[in-house]
Amino acid sequence: PNALNHLHPTPTSHQPTPSTMALRRPPTRIELKADDVEEYDKIMKDRRLIAEQQAMREQSHHQQQNTGSDFLGSATSSSYMSTQKKPSAAERIGYRRPR
Repeated sequence: PNALNHLHPTPTSHQPTPSTMALRRPPTRIELKADDVEEYDKIMKDRRLIAEQQAMREQSHHQQQNTGSDFLGSATSSSYMSTQKKPSAAERIGYRRPR
């Protein structure tokens, strides 16, 4: 029986050293208050409003370009339209990457 003691040592009451001790701190507490939710909703509403205004400006700009090109004739307008960059899916739906 004594020969096996080194394989299964009995627990001792030694104090952990700083190199073996993990740092302990209280858990982080995150609180979400009604004011925070209102502020978030206001920010998101403002962002949607800005995006809608920008989309309307771009749409108005594209309409002005299209009416101006009808003036020049169909050959010129078709060559002009073929050189324009097609909007990506994100641009068409008004998606803007967060900053």
